[in-house]
Amino acid sequence: MHLVDALLAIVAVRPAGSEASLDVAASVLRDTVPSRNGSAADAHLVVAAWAYDADIWSHDRDYAGTGVPSWSSINLLRALIPAQ
Repeated sequence: MHLVDALLAIVAVRPAGSEASLDVAASVLRDTVPSRNGSAADAHLVVAAWAYDADIWSHDRDYAGTGVPSWSSINLLRALIPAQ
């Protein structure tokens, strides 16, 4: 059995949001302050983060203003590893 098949046997995949929520996320991404480049390519990630009250691990600054906390690698490490 391939790894993907094994994972699908134990993982439930469910939709995070509707087409309407994807449209809202796309609109929010298009209007975010850091880029304003009109890209809504990551709208599905914003919808999932909204639906599951999750943070996003990314160096992409376009998540600012979406209501989704985002973490760069260095900030995530600082939060997870106590200062020496």
